[in-house]
Amino acid sequence: MVLAGPLTALLLALAAPSGQVSDASALQAVASSCGGATTADGDEHLRVDAMYCGINVVRHMYRLAPVHGNGPLNRSALLKADAVRRCGFSHTPCGMSFSRTFKRAGYLPARAFGENLAWGQAGLGSPINTLSMWLHSPPHRANLLGRSWRDLGIAYERGHMFGCDGVSLWVMQFGRRR
Repeated sequence: MVLAGPLTALLLALAAPSGQVSDASALQAVASSCGGATTADGDEHLRVDAMYCGINVVRHMYRLAPVHGNGPLNRSALLKADAVRRCGFSHTPCGMSFSRTFKRAGYLPARAFGENLAWGQAGLGSPINTLSMWLHSPPHRANLLGRSWRDLGIAYERGHMFGCDGVSLWVMQFGRRR
């Protein structure tokens, strides 16, 4: 989800790179380049590292600049993941504004910021399956392939959520301060 409507339209237009790259070839590159990208099992830190790797492999395949981990965005993503886990799967869980976690974590003011959320049971929650779902959803794809992003924060939780066992919850937050 992107904060502003006009920005969403701009990001959708910018997120349609030209060339011969397909989503399938980008995901194949993720699978071969990013250890742990194909499973939701194991150490949470390895899943997060695999997701960072996967995002930048996909962006590279589409000739986009990499995004870099950002402490305040990581804190914001963790705050959002906690709220989603407690209050339900939403960009505005517990009735909070979309920008609240960005502000509490000290990321704002910023030129632009956006967010992708996902959850999946078992293997559907792996980094590669999550990236695939986002690439097949126009608003999420716009965020993933947005040219304006420079910063990235990721939160990942695994466990019993939303009435299901073995759930992987992903919160990815993008931003650009300058």
